[in-house]
Amino acid sequence: MKICHFSNRFWPCEGGIETIIMDYCLELKKKGHKSRVVCLNKCANSNKVLPVTDSVNGISIKRLPFLDLGFYRISPSVIFSLKDCDVLHVHGIGFFADALILLKLFHGKPVVLSTHGGIFHTSKGLLKRIYFYAWNRFLLRFADKVIAVSENDARLFSRIVPKEKISIVENGLRLKNFSKLGGKKEKSTFLFVGRLSKNKRIDLLLEAFAIVFKKNKKARLFIVGGDFEGLLSGLKKKAQKLGISKQVKFAGAVSSTKLLEYYSKAEFFVSSSEYEGFGVSALEAMASGCIPVLNRIPTFEKIVFDSRAGFVVDFFQPKKAAEKILQILSLSEKQKQLFSIRAKNAVKKFSWNERIRDLIKVYSSVMGSRK
Repeated sequence: MKICHFSNRFWPCEGGIETIIMDYCLELKKKGHKSRVVCLNKCANSNKVLPVTDSVNGISIKRLPFLDLGFYRISPSVIFSLKDCDVLHVHGIGFFADALILLKLFHGKPVVLSTHGGIFHTSKGLLKRIYFYAWNRFLLRFADKVIAVSENDARLFSRIVPKEKISIVENGLRLKNFSKLGGKKEKSTFLFVGRLSKNKRIDLLLEAFAIVFKKNKKARLFIVGGDFEGLLSGLKKKAQKLGISKQVKFAGAVSSTKLLEYYSKAEFFVSSSEYEGFGVSALEAMASGCIPVLNRIPTFEKIVFDSRAGFVVDFFQPKKAAEKILQILSLSEKQKQLFSIRAKNAVKKFSWNERIRDLIKVYSSVMGSRK
């Protein structure tokens, strides 16, 4: 099969969806299928125009110019990018999904949509609600298949899409990258990994840890991720105002090798995000033996409940969150070791071997329905 992936961003842009698409392409290649990627020609918060054509790891990339309207980015030339595609796999709702589904009558190719959390990572404003609950309720009935990347996404999209059209194919992890990690965990170290965006609620994280640091002078917080929404300056000022600038390190975007170093050294992984479609960073951290300390949202609650390897904390109440974190820090070494082992074991089910087979089944089913 020849699969064409469509996404707002791809390499060299960094992020969860970009990583997943890369893994899809590489794993599909192992199974004898070809993939290429069509994306926009700029990374988030960057004015640098990337080359029209490119390649990485043998994956062909075509980049398109676009009109940026905030959460909606228009690129009409996408219709000229469908050559040599058996299946059109769109990552996330937005213009690419709208255009390719609406134009199915002309291009005649099956369209598969991966949910990736929908569009409610930040606000749930009126315009977004209308777009999701009205427009997508109409549009997605014409998609050949909707791939929910988590049970939480399946519940969300089942409100607007017939359940028989939805298949759950959770994202996978390159477990080999983490199984080789060595080194000793540094006590009382907490790691956050993710883009600096409003939905990650790093402001709440800082407020909670300001209380933690007053009671535990050894605790440290490392924040790793690119500044996608221009929040870094304000967050640094907040840390300074809270008197914790010495205990908090903003590492910015780092290489994949450097990220593995952070995972290998951190004792705990922490996230105060108010919305996550899948939670890939939390699972990567668990594969590295980090104990997850996660906000009270459905995606994270499921991770903790299924793994029995971590803790759910209500970061919307920073004082209570801090109290819980201080209790976690008081765990014995034996208890922490048990949670770490559970975390590593829990993520084994996210091996790409199983996930890619499920993905290929979806592709085969939509192609078969066209015959």
